[in-house]
Amino acid sequence: MTKISHTQSLMATTCKHTGKTCPALSRMAEKLAQAMEAARPMTAEDFEIAGNSVLKHCPQHCPAYFHASHDRIRIFAGIAEGANTIALDQMADAMFDAGHKSGFAATQQKAPCAMVEIRPQMYPSDLLKPTPENLLHSG
Repeated sequence: MTKISHTQSLMATTCKHTGKTCPALSRMAEKLAQAMEAARPMTAEDFEIAGNSVLKHCPQHCPAYFHASHDRIRIFAGIAEGANTIALDQMADAMFDAGHKSGFAATQQKAPCAMVEIRPQMYPSDLLKPTPENLLHSG
């Protein structure tokens, strides 16, 4: 079971091979989220990392592409190095973003075996927390 902070939401697709969510992909997402959270105090809000890996605990040893920022983490399994990341993000936007109004164009891009996305959740109490910017401009 993936342990994601109560301040984050995780969305995942099922694996084309197993028909279930991929534990290896979820575990990688969990560890990447922990690393991004640990890096937050030392990095700017626009800090991003991206790269390729292999899901060693996956029975298929799927290659994976990941892109992580403080706003969102996405990992695509079963994707070869050099894949069209713009097409992958369009596909993920259409699947994971409820506010996304348009679909995505069919491409030559092979669909991933599975995808996962982690985003911070905003709670009403978060909107009321004072920030340094609010304190500087308060009356």
